[in-house]
Amino acid sequence: MTHVVLIDNHDSFVYNLVDAFAVAGYRCTVFRNTVPIETVLAAQPDLICLSPGPGYPATAGNMMALIEQTLGKIPLLGICLGYQALIEHHGGTVEPCGPVHGTTDDMILTDAGVAHPVFAGLATDVEPDHPEIPGRKVPIGRYHSLGCVKEPAGIISLGTCHAEIGEVIMAAATTDGKAIGLQFHPESVLSPSGPIILSRCVEALLNN
Repeated sequence: MTHVVLIDNHDSFVYNLVDAFAVAGYRCTVFRNTVPIETVLAAQPDLICLSPGPGYPATAGNMMALIEQTLGKIPLLGICLGYQALIEHHGGTVEPCGPVHGTTDDMILTDAGVAHPVFAGLATDVEPDHPEIPGRKVPIGRYHSLGCVKEPAGIISLGTCHAEIGEVIMAAATTDGKAIGLQFHPESVLSPSGPIILSRCVEALLNN
């Protein structure tokens, strides 16, 4: 059974993620972000999930150091704050983008997002008369006040949403496919296809 180690960044959504992983058939172990990196590695994770949380990535315990030590060696899935940590690790900028909490918005897939297996068939704007033309709108649940508008080197934007500072990246992957980041919350009921997205992220990372 796939073993997901979830790094708890002190967020109310953490155990929603635990439940979502359990429903998907994965074994999940939770460690707070202050746990030594050696403890996380000793659990022998097949995949590490970096949870949502308050504040900035740099203040989230050992999360940035964990990314430094494991990126490219163990598949990483970053959600909300965890996604932002992946952006900052690659030299990107995360900044206040205007708070968006508890809304369902349409993420607009980029060309890379349309082609990515995580989002295949999930767009809601496919025209019945032209099913051969892929849609680009995927409804997702947003709970964030920070965002990134420009992907750094090594990161590919898969989808965006509008915010006060422009089009913020809502989904991204590293160019080597070893990590995926989601600014939105797939574990929220406000993300209609969230369970599918979460499972596909795990599958894509493990099969890379």
